[in-house]
Amino acid sequence: MKPYRLLIFLLLPFSILSCREESFTDKYSSDSAVGILGIGEDIRSEKDIDEETWERGFDTEGYRKYLATSRRDVLCSMIKEAAFLAYSPDRSAEADSVLLLTPDANDFQTLMSQNICKLATRQDEARRFVEETDFPGLMSKADRLVKRYLPKRTISGDVTLNDLYLICTIPDASVRDHSVLLDLNLAMDMKEDEIVLLLAHEFFHNYRETVLTDEPGDSFWKIFNCFENEGIADLIDKGEHPEAMYARYGASFEALYLQEYQNAASTLQKLDSLLPAYQADPVKGEYGPVADLLVFNGHPTGYYMTRLICEEGLRKELIEAFDSPATFAELYNESASRRNKRGGKEYLLSKDLVDYLHLVEE
Repeated sequence: MKPYRLLIFLLLPFSILSCREESFTDKYSSDSAVGILGIGEDIRSEKDIDEETWERGFDTEGYRKYLATSRRDVLCSMIKEAAFLAYSPDRSAEADSVLLLTPDANDFQTLMSQNICKLATRQDEARRFVEETDFPGLMSKADRLVKRYLPKRTISGDVTLNDLYLICTIPDASVRDHSVLLDLNLAMDMKEDEIVLLLAHEFFHNYRETVLTDEPGDSFWKIFNCFENEGIADLIDKGEHPEAMYARYGASFEALYLQEYQNAASTLQKLDSLLPAYQADPVKGEYGPVADLLVFNGHPTGYYMTRLICEEGLRKELIEAFDSPATFAELYNESASRRNKRGGKEYLLSKDLVDYLHLVEE
């Protein structure tokens, strides 16, 4: 091989990787979070903040997506109140008292106010964090990581991955309009590896939705689809204590998640019991009794099922069937059966329910 061809051969993988990372540069923005930091500094300097200044902040892409809801005005008012509380010199005693609270997820204003008060105590650190953290690079790492949880047949091809926007709100990471909206204060409390895991979780959904383009409307199929979708994605980032991530929303949320996770077998048994009545008198559209069993969008029950499947040696089969809720139900049953042979007490789905899911899926 000629020297220049050898050089091209050696450099090619690095150039491909570089192009891939550059492709994420246009998919990331910190403008929304930086805008709030700037407003906070003006409030701290006792400058007047007019409505036009707030609107410029809310017109950044991250906030446009976050505020695209019927509650826009309410959320805008909450963000303003949280910022004025956090940064106003004459409200420092009030801010200190808010920092001592243990807000629950239902108290959205206190949760947001406390989070932005925490951010205000480390303003300079926040500026450095935004400037120094290579978020496009983290997104590229997440894209490489997620492929470990996908069958080879889905890795090639054109897949539109979520954009990433830093905003200032409650300590949360949510997905709206094909974008991950990550709270700045939360991001600062996370290690870079944890941010990569979070993004890989969301990218998993992107890859899966390109395959499942024509989903059945059946309620039983839909809930098992959620179990599989969130259950596999949670294998990426939830670890041994999946309830821990909900602690930031308050103790009641954490306890509710843990309760749902521990009661996964009961949820599956209830689904089984609902099928005969439904088949005797089918309902068009959403079937309420099944929809009521979908808590946390299926995260607790789905993760319980996927962990069991992996623990019983069927991870490869799970990944290959990542777009088939019916096969997912079969894999769960096989795993539960294996566990029960060693003295376990896992619930086995009825043959009627598994067959029904396959029928819907055909």
